[in-house]
Amino acid sequence: MIAVLLITALFVFISVYFFFRAEKLQRIIAVLNRDTAKAQKENQFLSKSMALMAGNTEGFAKNRFQLLLDKAQCQKTSNELALIKPFIDNYSLIFKACLMKKGILHTTTKQCFSNLEGDIYTNFFITIIKKDAKIQRLWSSNNFIGFISLVEALLVKYEEQSQSNLTVENTIAVSS
Repeated sequence: MIAVLLITALFVFISVYFFFRAEKLQRIIAVLNRDTAKAQKENQFLSKSMALMAGNTEGFAKNRFQLLLDKAQCQKTSNELALIKPFIDNYSLIFKACLMKKGILHTTTKQCFSNLEGDIYTNFFITIIKKDAKIQRLWSSNNFIGFISLVEALLVKYEEQSQSNLTVENTIAVSS
């Protein structure tokens, strides 16, 4: 009889212990579910923000590039801008790839250029990247920040070149 009573008491004690343990685990699960939902909501917000930012910066870069193409008067500059065009046209693709993974700028750029005929990627690399040490350093970073900085550096370089060409032409026109 005492053995049955002890076994019953042990069973009740173990049941109560597991009941409270299960309650504690349920509270922990509820907190984790709330945290997960909050993190997912924040992740969606950040993803939408990054997509919006990518779209805006792509628009700005393409507009600036189009202005450069419209202003280009020198044949050499026009050829160099033609080499940069696929890089700028695939801005959002490269932006997303670089954002997702480090060290992917070179391969993504090469894939974007592979759709075009000829050795345009090789020409782009030799003519645009290898010429300028600053641009080469940005290219070598092979990451997201390097990509954003590279696009900006290319645009600034050719905007300055375009501006200096206009200044020289205005000086020549005034002196004539």
